[in-house]
Amino acid sequence: MTSLVERVSRQSLSFHQQRKAYLLREVHGWSFEDIAAEVVNLDGQRPVWGTVRNIVNSFSEKKGCRPYHYKKSGRKPWKLTPDVQKFVLKKLLGNRSTQVVTSTSLAEDVAKSYGIVVEASCLRKLLKKKGYKWLPRSQKRKYNREEREARLRFAKAAVRLSKKALREKLSMSLDGVVLSMPPSKETERFNYCWGGFTHMWRKSSEANTPVLAGANGYDKQVPLARAIPLWGGISVDGFRAVLWHSKKKTDHEEWCKIVRAGKLTEAIRQLNPKRRSGPWTILCDNESFLRHKSSMRAYAAKHVYLWGVPPRSPDLSPIEMFWSWARRQLRLRDLADLKKKRAPLGKTAYTVRLKTLLRGQKAQRVAGQCAGKFRSSCLEVIKNKGAAASN
Repeated sequence: MTSLVERVSRQSLSFHQQRKAYLLREVHGWSFEDIAAEVVNLDGQRPVWGTVRNIVNSFSEKKGCRPYHYKKSGRKPWKLTPDVQKFVLKKLLGNRSTQVVTSTSLAEDVAKSYGIVVEASCLRKLLKKKGYKWLPRSQKRKYNREEREARLRFAKAAVRLSKKALREKLSMSLDGVVLSMPPSKETERFNYCWGGFTHMWRKSSEANTPVLAGANGYDKQVPLARAIPLWGGISVDGFRAVLWHSKKKTDHEEWCKIVRAGKLTEAIRQLNPKRRSGPWTILCDNESFLRHKSSMRAYAAKHVYLWGVPPRSPDLSPIEMFWSWARRQLRLRDLADLKKKRAPLGKTAYTVRLKTLLRGQKAQRVAGQCAGKFRSSCLEVIKNKGAAASN
């Protein structure tokens, strides 16, 4: 089955005509003018003798055809045939109800089945041409005037600092999260595993297609038996966990013990290896226990200061992007377990999976990238006049 077709000039010769011209010249000794009168190009016309000469002189006996130097000319040699296009669409429609399908994963499927390398951008163009779009499942938050003004003040204050000054000022972006495990019941587990994905390739008319269903609208209401709460922080140097607690909510007493014991400052030092002593500034939200009087006294003793993010502004807290990445990685593993019909993990085993994920090199790299986007997020909020950033 033909998987690719070659993109060449219509003035050139087909493979069989190239081979015929080469044999007439090398074996029979014909002149280029006589050969030009004997062969035809892709348009069915007689080529000029100069074209025949160039083709014969560059003909490769080893390859059996005339090689084209596309890297030098800037031309792209291949395009997808209808067979491969049907294969891509079949893979999309067959797999998107059981796994996450992206243009990159489709490119891997094409490479595995046909042995060819196709750019993901080429497949995105194909999908858009066929009417498919990378559509969101949720919308950005809308802010009122007071909230936009507060967000603008915060963003402008951050942008006024140079990159070096911002790096020195911002020691850590701190936040807590409650990560959850999939339920044991089959249908609930299916809905849970699909609830964390916000985009997919589909047509606009497929919004209510049952086979594409799967949503978990009560992720925050998971029971404690399925909840794994923790507090952690990121910087451009990676991620560090500060507190793994047993309840979904912590209080100022537990938090003060952590701060006084030096776990918070130790995490800051690990995220800022060149700055071993304070003062340090932590970017965080407005949780009441973080700003309790006893917590503030514990910070002062450790030379730690808080920098508050405006209310309901997760796009201005870099660690929120990292939590989203962690949730997605866990959901991908949950989907893999579901697809291979493996039993759901217990809480101890799932916690080990989470800790292994967060300690990995990829997690450290992603955390650094998220922290590095803080300034660009502030610039986007300023550009949008206080509206949400795209992150």
